Amino acid sequence: MRPAPAAGRRVNLLGRPNVEAQPPGYSMRGRKSWALLAYLLLCERAPTRRELASLLFEGADDPLGALRWCLSEVRRALGGDAVIAGDPVRLQLSPGVIVDVSRVLAGPSHEAVRVPGLGSELLEGLTVEEAFDFESWLLAARRRVAVATVQVLREAALTAVRQGAYETAIGHAVRLIALTRLDEDSHALLVELYRLVGDDRAAERQYDIGAGILRVELGEPPGHALRNARCRSLLQLAGKYGSRPHILIGRAQPGGVVQALACG
Repeated sequence: MRPAPAAGRRVNLLGRPNVEAQPPGYSMRGRKSWALLAYLLLCERAPTRRELASLLFEGADDPLGALRWCLSEVRRALGGDAVIAGDPVRLQLSPGVIVDVSRVLAGPSHEAVRVPGLGSELLEGLTVEEAFDFESWLLAARRRVAVATVQVLREAALTAVRQGAYETAIGHAVRLIALTRLDEDSHALLVELYRLVGDDRAAERQYDIGAGILRVELGEPPGHALRNARCRSLLQLAGKYGSRPHILIGRAQPGGVVQALACG
């Protein structure tokens, strides 16, 4: 008899993998079970059983038997919210199941940005010894998730500032820089957001930080993006983002909203 679906089941593959459900269900412990679940959720086409056996269990005495055992582990962890069957193997989840990595990859950004594990590595710390083809796939999948995470944070920051939620936008931009510290555009975005809330001291400090990283890590001076973030007038910045400056800290520089920071 198939188990009943659980309320609010969440499959979390970002960071340390786990499945949340009420009531709590079976907890998978095997690395290969988590690897199998991630592969079934993210692979571009349904794999055959022999392909899965070769991918993860090539060194086992009975690769297909080991695959059947891991599939049963995944079924137990997902309970009545999943059907795993066929050859090729297809995983079908109940509509109410939330998969964190799928939300980051597919959006929308206003939902993806609220994923608790956003910014964490896919299957953090997980390796499967001697499963070289799987490790190659996982490396590419992690990069795909990292790129999507950057896009989510950037879009969320821009959406927030257009809505006048400047502190929310700044929070997203700070998280973005943590993931893209060598990207000049990310530093420029945060400089501009600090200026839009009137925190010119923070804007100057962030400019210096971004310029220092580019100089030390890449051997390059600040480019147009960072220099323009520092030198554009507030009116220009407001036009760029389709919003009006929202001075929360201190006062605008002399000359009001048309004044730019000092540019060298």
